[in-house]
Amino acid sequence: MSAESVDAAYAPFVASLLAGGFGPPPPGEWPAELIAAHVAANNDLIAATAEQVAAGDEVRYDNAGTVEEDELTRYAARAGGAAGLAREVERSAARLERARQSLGERGETMVHVIIRDHGHIVQDGPVPIGAFIEGNASFHLDLHHEQLKALEPARSGNPPAEFDQYQLVLLERAPDPPVLDEQQSDALQRRHLGHFEKMRAAGLMTVAGPVAADDTIAGICLYRAGTTERARRLAEDDPAVRAGRFVVRVMTWYTAKDALRWSGDPGAAG
Repeated sequence: MSAESVDAAYAPFVASLLAGGFGPPPPGEWPAELIAAHVAANNDLIAATAEQVAAGDEVRYDNAGTVEEDELTRYAARAGGAAGLAREVERSAARLERARQSLGERGETMVHVIIRDHGHIVQDGPVPIGAFIEGNASFHLDLHHEQLKALEPARSGNPPAEFDQYQLVLLERAPDPPVLDEQQSDALQRRHLGHFEKMRAAGLMTVAGPVAADDTIAGICLYRAGTTERARRLAEDDPAVRAGRFVVRVMTWYTAKDALRWSGDPGAAG
């Protein structure tokens, strides 16, 4: 698990909380609010443990306080419902990630861990703190997310009655781009952006922008040119494409009618 994925792992859990609509739990099980309160409180407890390890302190972990229902009920009340609990999960997950990153070589430090579940001790022994964090953000999180999903309402959707149609253009990095000095590169970039301005002024493009951290795709453009053939011709008229910096891929993209509103659309805000 990468450092980034510790934080990102909580996104589906948070989405479930924000969607809401939870039903009552089976007898003896926690409602959604207590599940979320436990996850957030446990993240903070493990993060605090890791922070102490990073500081060179000897420390033990005992989850007793994070499974006590009265305390979890108070936590949920302070958070202010599902939306507040979602923020608490995100906050505590970010803290957990920072704590993990601070460990460095101390990630292999053994910490005595006591885990209680339904009144029984299910773990009582040493665990490497780094592996403990990873386990918390994987199978422990997955377990509680499944509990949360079991309380969600059944959701299904029907296809839209009408669609809007766009031409999605991917600007891909050319395998053999031109070699330009800084001045030439800057000038080409300005002409490239000028092409976007021209397309928007002509009412043929809704939005365009760069893509980060991808070795192939440099940018995405959304055209309203009527056909992929027209969109390809327009995209290939981009000075950066003509110069060989980018190649284009064009496809049709459908959305539910009026799902996207743009500043130039009739009735759009602004």
